[in-house]
Formats: sequence, structure tokens, C-alpha cells
Amino acid sequence: MKFIWKIACSFIFLLYCSLTHAQALTGVIIEKYANIRNAPSITNSTIIMKAFKGSALKILDKTTEKMKSGELEGFWYKIELLENGEQGWVFDKYVAFEGDKRIEEFIQFVASSLYYYRPNLDEQLKEIKRVVSRKNALEELKKYNPRFLNYIGYHLIAEKNGLAFPVLITFMHPDFKEENSKDANYAFTWELLQRLIPQALITSNFKSFEYWWQKNYDSVQIDLPSHEIALIFKKIQDNENRVYRKLID
Repeated sequence: MKFIWKIACSFIFLLYCSLTHAQALTGVIIEKYANIRNAPSITNSTIIMKAFKGSALKILDKTTEKMKSGELEGFWYKIELLENGEQGWVFDKYVAFEGDKRIEEFIQFVASSLYYYRPNLDEQLKEIKRVVSRKNALEELKKYNPRFLNYIGYHLIAEKNGLAFPVLITFMHPDFKEENSKDANYAFTWELLQRLIPQALITSNFKSFEYWWQKNYDSVQIDLPSHEIALIFKKIQDNENRVYRKLID
């Protein structure tokens, strides 16, 4: 009886570990876009939506056998998009997982192709990393032009550099609101900061984040997995496309 009970417990433990691993498996759409289908088939399915590059997703299931259609060969994943909860099936070639250099390349591409990013900001970024101290960052950053501090902050996020926090907090200083609120991602900035520190719950205003940084400046790190950072950069890109393309058109 004890032997049977041990086997049952072992099975339950292995099942739990498998389910936990499946629940933790997340990825990113890494091609320009991927068609999300209602079934794991190209010919016998309907496209229910498109997911664009940078979209983060959770793997819910996977076909047990490879599919081959023309030059395509691989597995189908049943996925749930983290942005909106939509579910469907996508071919595996469109998905990249943690550690895939293509996710980092996407993040760097967005950071370097922002609408108003100017070459002189590269020098500012280097200087800030060299001379700004964490302890006095909120004071030292006041000497920089605040209008595009968020762009510098995005580059620091891409590098997982904790100086991104005071840079973005300074960008949201009330004294700079009139000018900085014109930015396509101004309203997203508090949410962005909160996503970077999901373990902390901070009221979305300058004073709260200022106080939080002053208390935690020496220990704060950016520890997010790459799919969550990719999702942040997709949101930044989407906001810029939505606002600035209208101005250009």
C-alpha cells in the first residue's frame, strides 16, 4: 500500500512540475507578423487575427507531431496573447523564447528607431551612465534637457540598467509636464515604471516614485524576462506609430 501511495505521490508531483513548466513557458512573436488561427492547420482553419512582432504570449499546448506544408515544417503552438488574452494556434517558426538573440535584437531596434531619437542623445546616454550616481540621480539629471529623457530611459531599460528609473521619473517631473506631455508615451510612463517593478505597488505620481527611488536606489534592479521587456517596447512602438504617423501623414 505504501509503495502504491509513493508511486501516486510521485506521479502527482511530476504532473504538477509539468503543468508549472507549461504555465511558465512564454515567448515572443519574432517575425513581422504571425497569423493566429482557430485550429493547428493552414488549410483547414480560419485566421482569427494577426499578432505583430514583439507580441508576448503564453504557450497553452503544442501538437505532438510535426506538420509539413511546402517549405514549412514544425509544430503548432496553442497560445494566449498577454496583451489581450486572445487565444489561437500559431506555427512555431514565428515564436522565440527566452535567450533567443532575436528578442534582444527587436528591443534594440525599437530603442534605436524612435521617431525623434537624435544622434546627440547617444552622447548624453554615455555621459549619464558615466557621471550620474544612483544616490543623487534625481538632482543630477535636472541639468539635462528633459524633453527626450524618456528615450534615454528606454535605452537604459534595453540594457537592464537601473538608472532607467530616475531618468524616467525625472522625465515625469511636474515642472516638465507642459512640454513632455506632448510625447506619445507620456501617459504610459507610470505604467511602464510599474511593470519594471511588479513586486512594488506605487501610486502613479511623481512624489510617490521620487520617494520610492530615494529609499531603494541602492538595490533596485531590472530583472524582467525578455518577453516582458519586448512587450514594453512593442507598446512604446505602437504608441509612437499611432500618434506620430498622424502628424506625418
